[in-house]
Amino acid sequence: MYAAAAANHVDADGFVCIFLSHGENGHIYAYDDKIDIQEITDLFKGDVCHSLVGKPKIFILQACRGDKHDEPVTPMDVVDSQAVNTVAVDAGVLYTLPAGADFLMCYSVAEGYYSHRETVNGSFVNRRVSLRNVGNCRDLSAIGKKQVPCFASTLTMKLFFRPKKGC
Repeated sequence: MYAAAAANHVDADGFVCIFLSHGENGHIYAYDDKIDIQEITDLFKGDVCHSLVGKPKIFILQACRGDKHDEPVTPMDVVDSQAVNTVAVDAGVLYTLPAGADFLMCYSVAEGYYSHRETVNGSFVNRRVSLRNVGNCRDLSAIGKKQVPCFASTLTMKLFFRPKKGC
């Protein structure tokens, strides 16, 4: 990770890092150690990795984030809200960015919970994941439990995945 953060990303449109592992409480487990997720993302912040300033840095983490099972709950029949949020946006030019800008963190589960996997059909995408229940599992207390992915974004612009011209 240190080499990737120190590399020159001037010709890159962004950075993507994917972890498929076990984890808990802000850590991902590697072969011989546990890695602090915040320490990894800090390596790519704008004040450290200058060539990625203003470019998206996407981290996808398929791993547990705790030791709790997310319980199924029943929604209320009627939920009605008339509240409308409006946000005033300054039309001025953006001259600087915060060092922590332009990160997209994609977690397979909300903080504090187990991330379940489906060994036959593949991993459980947000609505579909939330509707599923854990079926077969060695841990009998996990059967019937739920899961919902969690996304955190500090992106400062829209993100599109398009092929580069000339490729």
